[in-house]
Amino acid sequence: MIIEIWTVLNPIIKSFIYLTALYSIGSVLFKFHFQKFFGEELKFYCKKIIKNNAFFGILISIVAFVSTAGNLGGDLESIFDLEFIELSLETALGKSCILLIIGFIFLNLSYFFQPVLTNIFHVIGTIILLSSFIIVGHSLSNGIYSQILLLIHLFCISYWLGSFLPLRQMCIIKNYKNLHVIAHNFGVYATLYVGLLIITGLIFSYLLLGGILPIITSTYGNVLLGKILLVSILLLLGAINKFKIVPNLKTKITLGQSQLKRSIDVELVLTFFVLFVTSILTTSLPTPVGM
Repeated sequence: MIIEIWTVLNPIIKSFIYLTALYSIGSVLFKFHFQKFFGEELKFYCKKIIKNNAFFGILISIVAFVSTAGNLGGDLESIFDLEFIELSLETALGKSCILLIIGFIFLNLSYFFQPVLTNIFHVIGTIILLSSFIIVGHSLSNGIYSQILLLIHLFCISYWLGSFLPLRQMCIIKNYKNLHVIAHNFGVYATLYVGLLIITGLIFSYLLLGGILPIITSTYGNVLLGKILLVSILLLLGAINKFKIVPNLKTKITLGQSQLKRSIDVELVLTFFVLFVTSILTTSLPTPVGM
């Protein structure tokens, strides 16, 4: 029964790790690319996103760390056992959680300093957060090659996800004057980011599957196929945004804002399911090649 509890809890915890880390990194990337077009209200909003995500990220990373102790001990009481907590520090998963905590602390503290130091803290926090994902799990399946692929993949995902909340906020602000410029430029950069996202994702998936056939013949492959389907729907929505909705922001801004907000709301829901399926793949299912 306890094992069943961890089987349920681990993917949920990992989902929130993905959410907080990728949205935090993505918000930093969004700010880096488009800050010159921000008004004061959006500057404050992006600052709030980064700080709140980082604060929640610290909490969920602590939960993830103590859950490592719980998994080692095999029961809920083990999360309070100092012996298992110390053992957790020696595991790759425990070290990953520590890196997450440190990375989120850098982002959370970044706005207590002058702008130059804020940017430095953003860079350091982002690097540490990304590093936490490549020292554990499937990223180790093919050594440095799979680690580099995953690093690029996560970075590109973060760019995409990090745009949702700021763009949605701009849709709420009536007649936000730079929304079309930001949305258009986002689409231009997205061509590169999404291209790399797809390429690295396909190569990484191939390495984990050990071929093409296992995507049909294995449980891992079937779940991965479901994830690919959800991502494909997201890509379709992104294309509709770029070629249909964004042009409306220039000529029919009120209509464009309403359409873009609705689209982003759907993308936010789909994103959660994508990340939840990803968490199942990384915590609950072995790959066909045994990782």
